[in-house]
Amino acid sequence: MGVLEDPGFQNREAWTLSRGATVLPLERAPSDDGVAFFPPSAACNAGAVSQTVQMPSYEVGEPLVAEVTYRAQGLYGLSLGFNRAWTQLEPTFDDAWQTARVCLGEAAYGGPVLVQLGPREQHPSCFDQPEGDIEVDHLAIVAADSGECPVPGEVLNGAAETNGGWKFETTGAAEAGFAQGVGLEATSGVRLAREANGRAAAWTRLSVPSVESLQSPALRFWWRGTGGRPFTFELGRFEGIGNAHLPLDTVTGTGSALNYVYCLPPGTHGNVLDLIFRTPVGDSTNPSQLVIDDVEIVSDARCGASTDVLDPGFDAGPTRVTGVKNFTPYTAAALRTEPSLSRTGDGGVLELLYSNEEALMSVETWVLVPDSSGDEGPAVGFWSNVPVGAEKPIRSVLGRAAVNPAELMVGGGWRRNEVCLPPEWSGRWFRVQWRLGEIPPTGTAPIDPPIRIYIDELELTTSPACRSE
Repeated sequence: MGVLEDPGFQNREAWTLSRGATVLPLERAPSDDGVAFFPPSAACNAGAVSQTVQMPSYEVGEPLVAEVTYRAQGLYGLSLGFNRAWTQLEPTFDDAWQTARVCLGEAAYGGPVLVQLGPREQHPSCFDQPEGDIEVDHLAIVAADSGECPVPGEVLNGAAETNGGWKFETTGAAEAGFAQGVGLEATSGVRLAREANGRAAAWTRLSVPSVESLQSPALRFWWRGTGGRPFTFELGRFEGIGNAHLPLDTVTGTGSALNYVYCLPPGTHGNVLDLIFRTPVGDSTNPSQLVIDDVEIVSDARCGASTDVLDPGFDAGPTRVTGVKNFTPYTAAALRTEPSLSRTGDGGVLELLYSNEEALMSVETWVLVPDSSGDEGPAVGFWSNVPVGAEKPIRSVLGRAAVNPAELMVGGGWRRNEVCLPPEWSGRWFRVQWRLGEIPPTGTAPIDPPIRIYIDELELTTSPACRSE
């Protein structure tokens, strides 16, 4: 059990190939002959190389990792999936091969598991002249090292004791590490600090249980940051202090201790991820300090039970909005609980607020792309209420490449919007964003009272207006 057939890609018959992905048994590679190969067209259209493996239950097995040797050039990188739990691996450069170890979460255990290799996300070149390709030399499931992988429901050293679990990276004069007396109730905590310049990052690893083990999983932690200074919280896989990761939130310190709760998206359920904290990137001259403590995974009924998109009715307030990036200090996103603000008058709603012409922010969610239905292609629908007098445009965009921008209409109360999803990505997670403002921001005048935009009732559907294949 837990053994892949043909881990070196020398037998095409051992793998299921789709959308242009293939196996080249005679191709030279570092480990041995044979690679899984994704040409540019396959990398753009969710090509996949897959195999079903009989996996032991977590209780009777041992912690496992997937070890993959690959190179992914000219695009966003490689993805490795175990059923619906996908890990995104960074791109490579200069023809260099890279070996990554991926902790297997609970979704990868307990019976037949579909193991898939595919592209990370659509690259901007996919919409002009596709470029870049992926080669995978070797994929194997092996035993994890001691302490390498958390058990389901665990955060490695979530109590921020003075050794283990956490990793740190700094540049310039910044500092990062464990510190005594700075955490919850004067216990130890993780501390990031700088006086004038440099960057600091700290990250730990967590294992989100599957919904069969823990309903409505959420992330909860204690933090304190310098008043008026911005900090970034992220999820995913740490790829370096200067790289972007999947946004969890952009926050502003108050100087006081705060406890935050974030509902964990369905794509994280049964998966192992890094939780990343960073000092400001573009604010290098002001001193700041961030302290983290008491990180844990909990069950929170407000998060709901949706398995294809997080909190589609935006009813999880007053938990924090997951997936927020504030690029300027004049924006905020919140889950409002007043029924009168929602479209139907009986639930929650997402509020996006801005108070200056310089406003720039994005909010993203990940959806599991549905199958087409006959001539109807996959789509995501939602309702928006953009008031008359809104100073800045707000658009829906697709993917990391931010394609197919569609401006939300101003005035007229609640309006339904429909965004087509790429049918090639059915059964895969896909990023959907709302972007407020322009890049670069224009204007600096304050807006009083602030503009409030509302979004509600997100749904996955099919539409005759969307291509089905």
